[in-house]
Amino acid sequence: MDKAKRYPSVPAHAIPVKKYSDATANGLTNAIIEWLTLNGCWATRINTTGRKLKDVVHTNVIGQRKVIPGKWVPGTTRTGTADIHAIIEGRHVSIEVKIGKDKTSEAQRKTKADIEKAGGIYWVVKSFDELIAYVKTLDNTRKN
Repeated sequence: MDKAKRYPSVPAHAIPVKKYSDATANGLTNAIIEWLTLNGCWATRINTTGRKLKDVVHTNVIGQRKVIPGKWVPGTTRTGTADIHAIIEGRHVSIEVKIGKDKTSEAQRKTKADIEKAGGIYWVVKSFDELIAYVKTLDNTRKN
């Protein structure tokens, strides 16, 4: 949501400007999604890790409390799914974000091959500049 709409009583000059960095995977992912969205594309982050359910406190009829620890619920997303799914220039693009020495897994390499075989695009992006270079190559191959 636009901060000016969310905080109408705050003067425009006092609303902080959001800063982006591609130094971390989370920062690069956020920057990519925001940039794509601002440039007329559709993009969403995909969470493949699952989640931990909260601990539950149970109190019996005589007032004794017992904590039942939350358990881990694995994600339902296919192993190897990229971090970002986007539509750019009318084409599906899966974007896997890697920072530093991080490398793609065997499942990610297989998913890349499957997506490309089906006519989609799968990019492994290590910096914001690399994303821009990929987008430019897609622009150059666009059919009018």
